[in-house]
Amino acid sequence: MKQSLNGIWRLYGADDKLKYDLKAKVPGSLHYTLMKYGLMKDPYYRENEYKATDISRGDCVYERRFPLTEEMLSAETLLLKFHGIDTIADIFLNGELLSRAENMHREYVFDITGKANETDNLLEVKIYSPIKYIEEKNAETPLWGVASTMAGYPHIRKAHYMFGWDWGPKLPDMGIWRDVELIAVNGGLIDGVYVRQDHSKVSEGTVGLDIDITAGYTSDRELEAEVKITAPDGSAVTEKAVIDGRRTSVHIDISDPKLWYPRGYGEQPLYKLSVTLLDGENTADKYECEIGLRTVTVSTAPDEYGEEFAFVVNGLKIFAMGANYIPENQIIPKCSPSKTERLLKQCCLANFNMIRVWGGGYYPDDSFYSACDRMGLLVWQDFMFACSVYKADRDFCENVMNEVADNVKCIRNHPSLALWCGNNEIESMWQYWGIDADPKYKSDYLRLFEALIPKVLRHYDPVTYYHPSSPSSGGSFDESSAENRGDSHYWDVWHGLKPFTDYYKYNFRFCSEYGFESLPSIKTIRTFAEEDDLNLCSPVMEAHQKCEAGTEKIMYYLAQMSRYPYDFKGLIYATQMVQSDAVRLNAEHMRRHRGRSMGCLYWQVNDSNPVISWSSIDCYHRWKALHYRARHFFAPVLISADCENLDEINLYVSSERQQAFEGKIHWCSRKNTGEIICEGSEDITISPLSAEMFVTLTPENTKVTKDMRSTSYIEFSLSENGSIISENTCLYVQPKAFRFADPALSYDVEDAGKRFKITINAKAFAKGVCLDLTEGDCLFSDNWFDMHSGSVTVYASKANLPEKITAKKFKENLSIVSYYEALHLSGKE
Repeated sequence: MKQSLNGIWRLYGADDKLKYDLKAKVPGSLHYTLMKYGLMKDPYYRENEYKATDISRGDCVYERRFPLTEEMLSAETLLLKFHGIDTIADIFLNGELLSRAENMHREYVFDITGKANETDNLLEVKIYSPIKYIEEKNAETPLWGVASTMAGYPHIRKAHYMFGWDWGPKLPDMGIWRDVELIAVNGGLIDGVYVRQDHSKVSEGTVGLDIDITAGYTSDRELEAEVKITAPDGSAVTEKAVIDGRRTSVHIDISDPKLWYPRGYGEQPLYKLSVTLLDGENTADKYECEIGLRTVTVSTAPDEYGEEFAFVVNGLKIFAMGANYIPENQIIPKCSPSKTERLLKQCCLANFNMIRVWGGGYYPDDSFYSACDRMGLLVWQDFMFACSVYKADRDFCENVMNEVADNVKCIRNHPSLALWCGNNEIESMWQYWGIDADPKYKSDYLRLFEALIPKVLRHYDPVTYYHPSSPSSGGSFDESSAENRGDSHYWDVWHGLKPFTDYYKYNFRFCSEYGFESLPSIKTIRTFAEEDDLNLCSPVMEAHQKCEAGTEKIMYYLAQMSRYPYDFKGLIYATQMVQSDAVRLNAEHMRRHRGRSMGCLYWQVNDSNPVISWSSIDCYHRWKALHYRARHFFAPVLISADCENLDEINLYVSSERQQAFEGKIHWCSRKNTGEIICEGSEDITISPLSAEMFVTLTPENTKVTKDMRSTSYIEFSLSENGSIISENTCLYVQPKAFRFADPALSYDVEDAGKRFKITINAKAFAKGVCLDLTEGDCLFSDNWFDMHSGSVTVYASKANLPEKITAKKFKENLSIVSYYEALHLSGKE
């Protein structure tokens, strides 16, 4: 039996730093509560962050009184469970210190049998300043951390991003951030359930399941575990076993198994698992979850290029496509399962099949993984360590062991879980960054990530593949950024100021990070900036650019590709155009080398605040150009052009289909007016799960000579049964050097039921046609596309629009521009 202690608590300041005494919601946080009462200004607005940071220099106390029911009082054992405390806190019950919490990422359970009263109990949680804590610890033992953060953060097991990152503000919040509950134990409690799968007889129509059950707080009486598996069709199998000591295992064979696959490769059928702990005829405890029948691992088999790094699901090697996921808000109570579900659905709309949970945040709620299970998104799961030096003394290691155990037990049965990763970039940091850190801590790295965490995993989840770091070639500081094995983070484009063509020099086995910055929507910028702030180098815009020299890098790359944006909206357009091209080029390059390369995860899909960043969706779920383009370059069947040699442009088809694909390639060279110079087509067949080059375009067959390159371009497409399924454009010169003709864009809008039909007309070539609403937001069926004169039809969803909006009103609110209007004419009278 459980009794929730969520709800309204008293929250007050424990020192003179900030005086407040408020009613606060739990789960919740200090910052969230202070903002609700107007005692803390929106930290995302203008430069408010700088004033908000120091709020966390003060201690605070959460307090709640509660009675006990008769059932709670009469329980054999009474437990108090905190699912999450942020972070350093002392917990008191009726004036007695129960214990200290020292890890945001852990659960804390206290036995309070005989310590609670029937009518009135006082529960107090005193939370100490995380800023003062890390300052004091770092004064004693300096630990290296990334430059954009508050010094000393590696000393505390708290989400690192709260102390600042190169896309996030310094807002180290405090609070009781997850559920609090009382648990009455009679007979025993289910402490863990682990499902092991045997697929050796799947070809014979059977999958074997071994369900390992661990019980805690058990009585002397004999207990039984009843396990029930309910198939997607509603049929069920039930087995029982006696608890021997604290453990038992139940075997169940699943007939006619429905296998779970990542999206794009099959369906996602889920089986319901129910484990009931029986004390005679009474139910002592119950555990429920959904599982998928699948095998998943990473193949690192040697091949002609080195060692592959390929995710293998049910024996099928998949090409991983997706992005890195960071926390969705700096202030966690502003997050919700519904917002997460919406974000993950938007990932699916862009043809993702994988999400990497980055190691500088926190372990997401169970609802995150359940959504990934349903949607078929594989999860690359980092443990919460990133870009830092840690002192792995005895206390720290014990803290980490408990953290890893708690989170592995929560996540391990989700079919979406594909990989555990020890950390983000720490192995490569020690090897290549030249950090100013005491080298003795290098051995602590090995202790944590190549001994301690693997040991915990061998106990709690020996099946899921473990990767010691990202990037890594397998660990032990053995060429952690090698190109021919392991995974890679490639940042020479952007941080290294290398040209986009640098991507073509490498054939990474798996690229788990690379990216490029852009500005978010003007609507997002206006949530934190005033009209006078709309200049890239204004103090407010610089406050929302957390990357060191980020503004300079944006302008450096724009100068190579785009005409100068004389107005702020033109700047936004230009940065998003360049970002989408940067990420697209590497994604297409890797897909053209399927087999050698087996995964592409760009940095990053989402934001935690309104900021200039690498995201493809901003913090208000507004799509940038990149997310619309990802929909195309992650398409199951893709046509792409290798344009490195303009005298030999090669057209490739990459297919993730499990059957041979038959289609037609069509290409044409065009003038800037859209007029066709020359064209051709070819019927093609491509093998399953492969990539192949089919057409080479030369000056001879395109009739485009060198002196025509500033006024001519190549259009190419791939069709199936007469319908185009993939298409793109190749310019011979950078957009800034292309002589665009006026496309004279016009458009009309019709009501089409649950969406609006938008017909766009162009009289010449229009590059990067961008649709947006002046007010409000919607998703378009396509956006940021090229037109070659003629008309294009696009649909706009009404899902987020006012209920009674008319086609006329929608058209008045709609803006459509291409590169010509946004930048080619920019600065002209």
